[in-house]
Amino acid sequence: MNQTVSDYRFKFSVVTAVYNVEPYLAEAIESILAQDIGFEESVEMVLVDDGSTDGSGAICDEYQQKFPNNIKVIHKKNGGAACARNTGISHCEGQYISFMDADDRLTSSTLSDVYGFFSTCDANIPFVSVPIYFFEKRDFGHRLNYKYECESSRIIDLAHEYSFVQMSASSAFFRHKILQDRSFDTTLKYAEDAKLIMDILLDYPQYGIVPSGRYMYRTRNALDSALNVSKHRKEWYIDSLKYYTFWALDESERRLGYIPDFVQYTIMYDLLARFRMKKFPDDVMTSHEKESFLSMLFRALQRIDDHIVMEQHNLSPELCDYLLSIKKAPDSGTFVYDADAEDQYFHYSDLDSRSSGSFPVNLEALDFAENELTMHGFFKVYTRFPTPSKLFLRLTSEKGTQTLDCNLEEDRSKGAAFNEHQLSVTEYFTASIPYKLLKTKTTVEL
Repeated sequence: MNQTVSDYRFKFSVVTAVYNVEPYLAEAIESILAQDIGFEESVEMVLVDDGSTDGSGAICDEYQQKFPNNIKVIHKKNGGAACARNTGISHCEGQYISFMDADDRLTSSTLSDVYGFFSTCDANIPFVSVPIYFFEKRDFGHRLNYKYECESSRIIDLAHEYSFVQMSASSAFFRHKILQDRSFDTTLKYAEDAKLIMDILLDYPQYGIVPSGRYMYRTRNALDSALNVSKHRKEWYIDSLKYYTFWALDESERRLGYIPDFVQYTIMYDLLARFRMKKFPDDVMTSHEKESFLSMLFRALQRIDDHIVMEQHNLSPELCDYLLSIKKAPDSGTFVYDADAEDQYFHYSDLDSRSSGSFPVNLEALDFAENELTMHGFFKVYTRFPTPSKLFLRLTSEKGTQTLDCNLEEDRSKGAAFNEHQLSVTEYFTASIPYKLLKTKTTVEL
């Protein structure tokens, strides 16, 4: 994978698939023109107009006329983002290639920061990624940004840091040569990014991260989130499992003879969006298709090791236990109550589930009245655990221990569910503590 600067006209090629993004396209292009690495000296844009029916194509042509040496425009019949990107790759003359979407943008120092890191790292590092931050409708970082919490750029070795998931091609910068024999799968409407990256990582299980870079992902005010839109497309359910999930699992075994933890973790992360579906839309799949989808979903889960499931970030205790109960079927687990710890869990032959004590208690408000303090909060109860019939506060001070009853109210609508199967309920509580019981240092337990 050796390559030198002299082999290329530019340091970076930015390939952008363009389809009906007239209100946003200029802002995206301007973010590349403003790169402090020097646009005209170091960067080219390959704008692939994928059959736009609005003014997007004309905007591409206008910028190409302004920068004829740096901007290429390709007008083609609509074929989808994967096809447009593949077309763009064949026209790239940059040492590194990125795939910014036409309604997003990069912060001004991103390319120079990425190039600086590439200049110092091993030639076998296939790509570098930067954090994703949302803007417009949302204003926070992507849930996978935990892997950028280090202060400086570094290399991720997936043999050890297998939870550092990378699925987005938009926030990655690839060595040109790594893409010469690879392409985006045009049969996929979803997960085509993830499949390309997985294909690379199976051969080169390391990549670089540059925390100082920023990929700015627009969550449009005019549209619902991409995930919510995808939930109403059959391809997100069936095709993604067939051509990405099972491809990744099978291809790992074919190339390596086993399924590495990083592959399992990435696949499990991707499957969680399906397992969080309280109800599947009635207009997306027939009953037969839904049955087939659920069968594939559970078969994929069986190929994921237990510890990979339990280590998932952002996995609720009740969903974790539910997934373990599916994996362990027909063993439904033995309910265990630990009197000493005042906790409960399900015991399987080779592991224990998440306990009820792992469910957090959320304190929402404190009301200070004339004679008492009132606490308002809530907690979740997994439906396989016995639902508490009574809740009380234990107050411990130098004078001893006292208990106070709480008011408890159940709300099933706020609990978690999968495929209309209730996984948890939310219990709201209020508890009032007279000030006379708080005259000395007091510990309060729910």
